[in-house]
Amino acid sequence: MIATQKTIRELSPYLTAFIEVVDARAPELTRHAPMAQWVGRTPRILVMNKAELASGQANSLWLDWYRARSITAVALTASSQKADKVLRNVLTGAFAGPFRLAVVGLPNLGKSTLLNRMVGKNRVATGAKPGITRGPQWIRLEGGWEWLDLPGVVTPGKSKDWRLKVLGVVPPSPDELEDLADQAWHWLFPEINESGAWEEWGKKRGYLTTGGRVDRHRTAQAVMIAVRDGTFGPKSLEWPPHGA
Repeated sequence: MIATQKTIRELSPYLTAFIEVVDARAPELTRHAPMAQWVGRTPRILVMNKAELASGQANSLWLDWYRARSITAVALTASSQKADKVLRNVLTGAFAGPFRLAVVGLPNLGKSTLLNRMVGKNRVATGAKPGITRGPQWIRLEGGWEWLDLPGVVTPGKSKDWRLKVLGVVPPSPDELEDLADQAWHWLFPEINESGAWEEWGKKRGYLTTGGRVDRHRTAQAVMIAVRDGTFGPKSLEWPPHGA
């Protein structure tokens, strides 16, 4: 994180803008507060990635909330075909070329996926495991476009937040999966007051041990994967103040 901070501070005067990637399901939670000091006066474009996994109403409210604070924000899905056009329209509408841009944010929010979409080829390593990007990577394209991919950063305080673990930003330890499944289920289905309801979900899917008992660990893992994949439908974990 120290190396990333140093790189951002040194390069910020030479960049057109920073592309700050967050999770649309929890935009403010997945921002890195110290980033404002690191980038200095260099503009930031906030990309609410994984927009299809969040509530459409929440996305709209967040965009209005940021617009009211003079923050340029866009909601998109980095893996979609139209992500390139959406972000390029925002950039060309806000700045004049040539473009020197850096993609920043917490780990595993889709920074490298977005960058690959923008450069048109799989030139940046991606994966479900946080920390895939190990160091700064410059990608130069025709037309005056230069992109910088940087490793994600997580503060020690945020690394303990259960919400970041449920969203896949911070890797959970095996012994906390069942507690996280409880918390995720309560978020997804607040109307269900029964404890262990996610166990019944696992039972129906055949996650059983010898003797027909629910395999709690396997089910908890499945719950976490299902949340990240949007299996339970679009859900927002965070809403703007007075937004819901």
